[in-house]
Amino acid sequence: MRQLLTTILRFLLRHALQFALFIVILLAGRLLLAEWHAYSATSKTVATLRQASATADEQGLTLGQAATIRIKALQQSSQAAIAARLAEVQVQLRALRDQQQPSLFTIPLPDAAMLARHAQEEATRRIEIAVLVQEAHYLGALQAAFEDEDGRLTLARLHGEHVLVYAALQANLQQQQQLEAAHPVAARLPGSVANTRMAQLEAEEVRLRQTNLEAWRAYQAQQARTSHAPHPGAFAIDHKALSAALAPLQAAIADGEVQQAKNWIGRWSGPVKDVAPTAALLVLSAILLPVAIKACFYFMLAPLATRFKPLSIARELQVEGASLPLRPDGQSRISGVSQAWLLTPGDEMLIHPDYLQSSPVSTQKNTQWLLDWRFPFTSLASGMVALTRIRSKSEASITISASDDPLSEIAILELPPGATLVFQPRGLVGIIQRQDQPVAISSHWRLGSLHAWLTLQLRFIVFRGPATLIVRGCRGVRLERAGQGRTISQSATLGFSTDVLYSTVRSETFIPYLRNQQALLNDRFDGDGVYLYEETPRHGKQPGKVGSWFEGATDAILKVFGI
Repeated sequence: MRQLLTTILRFLLRHALQFALFIVILLAGRLLLAEWHAYSATSKTVATLRQASATADEQGLTLGQAATIRIKALQQSSQAAIAARLAEVQVQLRALRDQQQPSLFTIPLPDAAMLARHAQEEATRRIEIAVLVQEAHYLGALQAAFEDEDGRLTLARLHGEHVLVYAALQANLQQQQQLEAAHPVAARLPGSVANTRMAQLEAEEVRLRQTNLEAWRAYQAQQARTSHAPHPGAFAIDHKALSAALAPLQAAIADGEVQQAKNWIGRWSGPVKDVAPTAALLVLSAILLPVAIKACFYFMLAPLATRFKPLSIARELQVEGASLPLRPDGQSRISGVSQAWLLTPGDEMLIHPDYLQSSPVSTQKNTQWLLDWRFPFTSLASGMVALTRIRSKSEASITISASDDPLSEIAILELPPGATLVFQPRGLVGIIQRQDQPVAISSHWRLGSLHAWLTLQLRFIVFRGPATLIVRGCRGVRLERAGQGRTISQSATLGFSTDVLYSTVRSETFIPYLRNQQALLNDRFDGDGVYLYEETPRHGKQPGKVGSWFEGATDAILKVFGI
């Protein structure tokens, strides 16, 4: 019953969590979709308004140039032509200001093209009004200047008339004074000639004073009507006024940009667009640069390997280098899942504990910390540490097998006296040797060999017989004669006898090398010697693991040291 309840609760909890996860995913998707729609709509609106602003600016420039040409022509025409143009401009202004925009509340709703056209028409209308207002103001000033010029001419004429009348009045008064001075009594005696003349002069004085007063009043009235307005300069479009006409449009654009900045898609789109070209260039470089490097290695560097003579370890070591014997039955496979070895008195076996399957109780066992104290780094790097040393006073049958790797097979390779074998200690799990005659191990650097540099194996470790090597290999170990030339993958090579001519050759096809399915170079063996390799190399092939790069770098370093 308890198990049933536990199963039901787990079932309900699992599906409840799944239900909650679906809700979160759907809500997040809806929010993301809403943000995208808002950003897309705002972007389209801002783009439409910017296009309308650009079109209006171009329209304002064209209309301003046309207005400048018209006014320049009117400056040389009559006042009547200026008044006619001013009346025409005022009619156009009234028509534009009274113009009704089409309603946007229609069924169906207007599309983006209609909205863009509406915004463009509105911006153009505002610009036309602004240009016509400037033209009207200038024409009004020009008309006032012409009218003021006519007023100044009339004022000058009235002033001249007043001066003449005033001069005539002064002359009349002077004549009266002269007549009275010449005939002081007769001028006041009625019926006399002097008195008659005085009466005429006095009547003329009255008339002149009235005329002088009327001329003065006319002059004063004309002077009040004359404003002395200056003549306007050359006509020029006020671009600030045009910008002010488009202020609502610019405000709408600014509001749209603010909304874009508030949208998180807008906040990220700008920086992403800024770095996208660089990122694309880096991606392209990451794609093409390895191809270019591999093509350079394959078509330029690797062919150099075939032009250099093979490396002869026996000649370099100045030894005869007796070859290893092959199996009598001609089979190249020398390994098995397990191997049995009869340990005789006087011999000892140094073996990794993981490969010691069974041994007699009567044998003596102790720990050998390093394979060879002269090569501590090589022993540590190859895993030949904390070995089990086995000795027996009588013949003892020992079974050797890989206890932790079902794909590993074990091969026992005997090195007769005088035989020398270049071997990579990574494939070594044990050694059988005489107690009084340990196996001789030596290392040799070949810094002057191009083949060594191409394979990055600058150091060769040589084992000398008599000794017996216990070798491991994935899916099996094979021992073959080089003959007229054999090639094999470098990752599979375990060793070769020193009488082999060792060289490197380029892999046959470029595409497998480009896809990392094959190495750039393969090992080539020529001559009467033999070479040793494992059937399925796993060394250095760990694709998809997090530490694969580090492991590859470590393998390359170990390969330099011949391990």
